[in-house]
Amino acid sequence: MTKAILINYNFTPTWLLDSGLDYYLYDRSDSKEYLKDFPQERIRYTENRGNVDYDKLSYLVEFYDNLPDIFLWGKSNLFQFISPEEWDKVKDNKVFTPLLTQNHKTYSDRNGRVCYYEGGMYWERNDSWYLNEVPAKFQTWVEWANFLQLPILPYIPFAPGGNYLLTKERVHRYSVDFYEKMKDTLPYTQLPGEAHLAERSYYLLWK
Repeated sequence: MTKAILINYNFTPTWLLDSGLDYYLYDRSDSKEYLKDFPQERIRYTENRGNVDYDKLSYLVEFYDNLPDIFLWGKSNLFQFISPEEWDKVKDNKVFTPLLTQNHKTYSDRNGRVCYYEGGMYWERNDSWYLNEVPAKFQTWVEWANFLQLPILPYIPFAPGGNYLLTKERVHRYSVDFYEKMKDTLPYTQLPGEAHLAERSYYLLWK
């Protein structure tokens, strides 16, 4: 049975109840009503800060030495980002697997392609547009990449939503201090720009 570590926000993930997953939820919802019918021993209630990535990275830090060999790591509204049919095809994978559907909007502008699919991944032009939409202490991907020693690319491949089948082996490519460093950029506000940067980092870390 695959372990699932999922972050929940103002959602009732009824699909989990008969999913066969050994799930555990970090819930940052505005009300406990969303999960009132779920086993409470499977829930950790957290403060709504740092976006979902704060809780996702907190799990990696806290359980770094006791991670499952393979686990689902993402959001409880998984099927907003991958279809049930696509999930059924990969849910028993035992290797690192990005979870994304192929229906995200793609388009170009006068400067060329803005986003596209290739090799099963979604690629987005690396112009840090999202940092203009929310509070952010890092002003560009270049600043973030230099901070974490990530590549500086014209397009970034990632799974929108940040959902992955993740393995202990891939996580352990980096030290617990690395994930702590990333996590510590997030909790200063509810929706930090650094969460968008983190979401765009995971595939580059673990591919």
